[in-house]
Amino acid sequence: MSSVARGLVVLIPSLAARPARFVLVGATGVGVSTGVLWLSTRGMGLPTLWGGILASVLSTFTNFLLNDRFTWRDRREMGWRAWAGRLHRYYVTTALGNLIYLGVLSALVHLVSLFDLLANFIAIGSGGAFNYVLHNLWTWRTGERIRRRH
Repeated sequence: MSSVARGLVVLIPSLAARPARFVLVGATGVGVSTGVLWLSTRGMGLPTLWGGILASVLSTFTNFLLNDRFTWRDRREMGWRAWAGRLHRYYVTTALGNLIYLGVLSALVHLVSLFDLLANFIAIGSGGAFNYVLHNLWTWRTGERIRRRH
């Protein structure tokens, strides 16, 4: 077995942990957001603000889809209404997480005078931790309750 294959054998079970899957999905969201921003501003000529809004909306949606199928797949209640409810809760939670991110970023840069890229990393962690906890407790709560009743 090659060293790459051995590495994958070790890595795959560790991805079974929900937080690791959440971080992996988040990393894909960064890629989607960056790609959409680049295409919308360079390819379509949109102003950065509108490109950023489009990138945020689309990357949040793709992150929802991946988290629904990968991170919290064991808590999905089936049906259109259940899916739409999770999507709504996901956008609300993510918006709150973004406010936390922006608040922490601004405070670290402007009040503490921390280097902006380091502050950004800390702020992403703060908003992401909030999102993970709230998604775990609220966004995908229904499927957990349904399983406990059976």
